[in-house]
Amino acid sequence: MPLPNIKKRCTARTRSTGNRCMNPAAFGCKTCRYHGARRDIKAGSDHPQYKHGECSKAELTKYREAMAVLSKLEAEAYSAGLMVGPRTRGRKPKV
Repeated sequence: MPLPNIKKRCTARTRSTGNRCMNPAAFGCKTCRYHGARRDIKAGSDHPQYKHGECSKAELTKYREAMAVLSKLEAEAYSAGLMVGPRTRGRKPKV
C-alpha cells in the first residue's frame, strides 16, 4: 500500500547549496521529520530563547546611573565619617 503523502516533499533548504530536501513531508506538515515536522515549539515566555528585556541597552544605562549615584553617596558617607567598614567591591561605575 503506497504512502498517502509521498508526493509532497520537504520545503527545507540547505545553507551551502540551496537545494531542497528530497525527503517526503510528514503528513499534514510542510517539512520532513528531520527538519522539525510536528515539533512542539513553545511560544512566549515558555520558549527557551525568550528575551525578557532585563539586559537591554536602556536597562543597562538605568543600572549604571543608579550605581553611579550609589557610589557617590558611599564616597560622601565615608568622607563624612558616617560609614565604617569595607567599601563596595568591583569596578567603579562609568557615568
